[in-house]
Amino acid sequence: MREKDDPQRISWDTADENRYEQSIAMKIPGYAHMHDLMERLLAASLMNQPQARLLIVGAGGGKEVTLLGRRHPEWSFTGIDLSEPMLQLAARRVAELELESRVDLRMTSIEAMSEEEMYDGATCMLMLHFVQSLEAKKRLLHSLAAKLKPGSPLLIAAVNADLHSPAYATIMNAWREHMLLAGITVDEWERFADSLGQESDPISSEVMIQLLQECGFTDITRYFGSFWVEGYYARRI
Repeated sequence: MREKDDPQRISWDTADENRYEQSIAMKIPGYAHMHDLMERLLAASLMNQPQARLLIVGAGGGKEVTLLGRRHPEWSFTGIDLSEPMLQLAARRVAELELESRVDLRMTSIEAMSEEEMYDGATCMLMLHFVQSLEAKKRLLHSLAAKLKPGSPLLIAAVNADLHSPAYATIMNAWREHMLLAGITVDEWERFADSLGQESDPISSEVMIQLLQECGFTDITRYFGSFWVEGYYARRI
């Protein structure tokens, strides 16, 4: 396990955003498919709202906002993130696709947003496991629910790992082989494996569903699974 002052410790404040963009798809089998399914579920949920306004929580990198912006030219987006380097990457991608008129990127937390802002749908992709503690996750999901109109869809994906599961070592060994064959270095794998439960705070699938229920969501359905990565569809009550 690396010490916390290790310069290679994962940090979104000093992240190599370009390397992240290159490596994330190699790390997660079906990464593009997960986002494609996310878009299709949102489209099916919002088919009667052609000018939907969406909230993208963890918008750094720009994956969700550019995918959705390309496919839905009438939608508009507010993207929030706490990482300046990742938001800068998102801004570059938005500019390349000339989506600036429909995309508002902000370096802020959802808790700090105005209470008056309401949205027709939201995504929260691959960031909940970086939120430390169950209470902090609950606060984020409560705040997210408060930003959604009744019946609005939420598409959320996270590393949902039971660190004490008897199957944990087997899943991690299989994931390691996948990553190495995909081109991830041994050092990158070790940093990732060390980060689970340290820099990140994954929860189990059961706890994820319970949190969503407690925070005001219904119709919770798993739509994607890849090793410990899971995607869920839910609606605001």
